[in-house]
Amino acid sequence: MKNYNNQNKILEDKIFQLELKRRNDLNILRSQLHITYEELRPSRLLKRTFADLKKEPEIKGDLLNSLLSLGGGYLSKRLLVGKSNGIIKSILGYAVQYFSTKIISNKIQP
Repeated sequence: MKNYNNQNKILEDKIFQLELKRRNDLNILRSQLHITYEELRPSRLLKRTFADLKKEPEIKGDLLNSLLSLGGGYLSKRLLVGKSNGIIKSILGYAVQYFSTKIISNKIQP
């Protein structure tokens, strides 16, 4: 009988230790989830992206060239084709936008 009581006591201690470990692991997981959530917020991602752009002038130049090319392509599509309600007109507009973007991109790059 004494042996069973001793084994029960050991088992209860082990269960208690495992429950403490589980609670501790759960608290660590919750804190890590909170940190991850804060780091992946869109505002935080934008801030980090702009900070990286400020640090790397090469990226800034490439981004500016890309934005000018895309903007020029979109503008030329709007000026030449206008609003495209039909399928043919829409396809023609995208073709104009694509080729004008390519031309502007080739002219901008050194």
